Amino acid sequence: MLIALVLIAAQLFAFETEKVFQGKNLQQWVKELDSDPEVSRKIVIISALGMFDLQALPVLEKLALNSDQEIRTKSISTLQQMGKIAVPTLAKISTNGPKGARLLALTAIAGLGEDAVVALAELCILTSHFDKDTKLRALAALGTLGTQGYPALPFLIESFQSPERDIAELALRSMAQVCGWGNNQPGGDLIEASMKLAPAKGEPGVLVLAKLLKNKDAEVRIRAAILLGGMGAKASKAMPALQDALQDKNEKVIDAAFDAILKIKP
Repeated sequence: MLIALVLIAAQLFAFETEKVFQGKNLQQWVKELDSDPEVSRKIVIISALGMFDLQALPVLEKLALNSDQEIRTKSISTLQQMGKIAVPTLAKISTNGPKGARLLALTAIAGLGEDAVVALAELCILTSHFDKDTKLRALAALGTLGTQGYPALPFLIESFQSPERDIAELALRSMAQVCGWGNNQPGGDLIEASMKLAPAKGEPGVLVLAKLLKNKDAEVRIRAAILLGGMGAKASKAMPALQDALQDKNEKVIDAAFDAILKIKP
């Protein structure tokens, strides 16, 4: 008898707590969508789906890949309005979706600012995308992460070194944002200035410098090794990268890496 009462109470609780919007639950909204109404009604339904939080993400992800531009745009706009819970879905679309959906998703991520920091890894990868529009939007989105985007510095520096002026200029703007410079950029070598911030960042800074040991510019690689050596034992997680740097083609890089290894593990 007691077990039966508990089961009934659980069912009543589930019924009472099921999310409903305008008198319909998620399944009812999806069912209406599947009935293939006019596009104008689909747009209304897509807006309603945004009220169901995590449960609606798979449906909105599928709609974001729809061939109809209006449906695609509304779906990604709805994901953006849902905020940080939708960022992984937007990141997935920006990585795997067709160009139209990809660009819209990247714009949505940029619009979420620091709330989109969980998309950092995907944005970094997209800075080297074969499609230039994708690359530019990824660079812009990284800048909107503010100082939380500092781990992307190696990718921003690489883009800053691009011979294409628009890419280099956008990378510089985003680099200033993740370094927290705002409109007060330091004088002198901006790459070096950005790297000098790394030791104060702790482990994320160590990983940034370790990544910069692979930069195409030997001077950047040398500076990264010197900064790591200056951190002593705190830079221990960079040891594999420093050991790889001992195979560098530039003798000065090898010397700097060897010196850093001695300082980290004397």
